[in-house]
Amino acid sequence: MDFNDKIAIVTGGSSGIGKATVQLLLNQGAKVIVLDLKPIDINFNKDNLFYYDIDVTDENQVSSLIKTISEKFNLINILINSAGVTARNAFDQEVSEYELWKRVLEVNLNGTYLVSREVVKVMIEQNQGSIVNLSSIMGQVVYPEYLNSLTSPYPISKGGIVQYTKNLASFVGDKNIRVNCVSPAFIYTDLTKNILDDEFIGTKLKDQHPMKRFGTPEEVAETICFLASDKASFITGVDLPCDGGYLIL
Repeated sequence: MDFNDKIAIVTGGSSGIGKATVQLLLNQGAKVIVLDLKPIDINFNKDNLFYYDIDVTDENQVSSLIKTISEKFNLINILINSAGVTARNAFDQEVSEYELWKRVLEVNLNGTYLVSREVVKVMIEQNQGSIVNLSSIMGQVVYPEYLNSLTSPYPISKGGIVQYTKNLASFVGDKNIRVNCVSPAFIYTDLTKNILDDEFIGTKLKDQHPMKRFGTPEEVAETICFLASDKASFITGVDLPCDGGYLIL
């Protein structure tokens, strides 16, 4: 994949899948703009890496920043929406179930919508662009009961992202803008390792993957970047699983 001279925005790019995507884009020649609440720690190719501290749920912040980015770089070729939270990390303190519900949907679904809405305005003016949203296979299946997440807002938010992707793709397809989605299964990251390292839960989850292992952020990043690239020039409105076969069982 060749991203030379491409301008890419990655939300949630400071850790996990987002960070792996940033690294791959940089390696392939892109200029990458990271939008996150914490700075990204990468020790190479810093001349092509830019960071903005932003809350993707703040409508005014998002609108103002995308305008600033558009004016500074004159172009936005790619948007990767990977900012997200789970019910386990949405707050540092205990909150009500409803507050948790609102926060997870606000970050995962509303954040994806707000950033996409502003970037699409720029892409329409350019008459080109590619957007990839990060969903999850949990947007298609019921959470395993042993995770105690039967009322979790996380799968609801991820299912919403899939439908938003399809609807947006339909709306902007004739403007030379592609919109796709990647749905990973269980990926081993700093955010998930405490759960996946649990002997009982980890074993159960591995057994639900035909490949009998968890995925890596780098494997998901490759999938994201393929859909973002010109190699996927006739692919839009797709939700592509990167799941080690999870959905076939």
